[in-house]
Amino acid sequence: MADVEKIIEDILISPLENVLLHVSRGVAQSQLELDKNSLATQTLIDNTGDLSESGITATWYHFSEVELELKMALSMTRAVEEKSGGLKIFRSRLLAAPMNAHYQNAFKYDSSANSTIKARLVSIPPPVQVRRS
Repeated sequence: MADVEKIIEDILISPLENVLLHVSRGVAQSQLELDKNSLATQTLIDNTGDLSESGITATWYHFSEVELELKMALSMTRAVEEKSGGLKIFRSRLLAAPMNAHYQNAFKYDSSANSTIKARLVSIPPPVQVRRS
């Protein structure tokens, strides 16, 4: 494998659970930033006499649902771990790479063989024990 292909593989190919985790964290971070912005806006309104007296409140935004559709090249790897007594443990891992022209050209990948991963992130209320009293 050429050096460029190895660099691309090291950067782009990740375990599927990492890809989904990072996308989900990105959504959560975006929601947090929206909340911070609304809170800062409300603080500004509360500290400005004319605005607070007129009953203005900050607008709050919320991702109630985020739908994802990822075009990915999926591959399965298997590692063998040898334990004492000759016991072998086989571990499989599903790897994913984003489908883009760079990946297709580097690996001569036929895009018709790609996989579509669909996920839906839905907001829910926190569990009772997490809520503030």
